[in-house]
Amino acid sequence: MRTAILFVTILLLLAGCKIEAGTTTITNVSIDGKAQNVMRSYVNGGAGDFECIKSISGRCHYLLFVRECDSDKADDDGARCNARTVQAFTLDAGTSRHLANLPPQLKQCVSHDREPSAPDCLASQG
Repeated sequence: MRTAILFVTILLLLAGCKIEAGTTTITNVSIDGKAQNVMRSYVNGGAGDFECIKSISGRCHYLLFVRECDSDKADDDGARCNARTVQAFTLDAGTSRHLANLPPQLKQCVSHDREPSAPDCLASQG
């Protein structure tokens, strides 16, 4: 059995197959120890799956963005960065959405009670 697994692994490597790890984010907000809001996202390469598992309001609001920095207009941090919204959407609890063609360095904010905005979101992202 070990020989078969080794053989298949070598064949996959020779074929150029590689499994890339993506980024999974789970947001879980609890009140008195009970999960009230649970949102999950998985982004790998240029595609992502976003899921509103549970929400006390019945909805999850997502903001997907990238930070664009202009080093010519330096401030105290060394560069002025602006958020460019890639996609903003709302999912009902128990639903999900698949998105393709997402840019590299994608960042996200999610909220159950209001649509997040990039300046507020960036302040909490650090």
